[in-house]
Amino acid sequence: MIESTYVKLFQSILTSSVWQEDDATRLVWITMLALKNRFGEVAGSVPGIAHAANVPLDAARKGIAKLLAPDPDSRTKDHQGRRIEVIKGGWRVLNHEV
Repeated sequence: MIESTYVKLFQSILTSSVWQEDDATRLVWITMLALKNRFGEVAGSVPGIAHAANVPLDAARKGIAKLLAPDPDSRTKDHQGRRIEVIKGGWRVLNHEV
């Protein structure tokens, strides 16, 4: 049986600060949300995320850098508004538990 996961996508994403980012960053973010496991972990490489999100490699690198960086306008103040952190083999979505 193929394992699949369910991803909650709240409508509030449309009024979040991440929605004000460029198209590639938004695609990378939504792709990471879709790929994360039940622990909030996204396994992969930058080229793998770029391919999955269907964005150019340089755009994926920039998008991931934005998601790793503090966001003073984020509604989630935990982790200074950062959305992801680097872990061995990929990234962890920091607000996964929300």
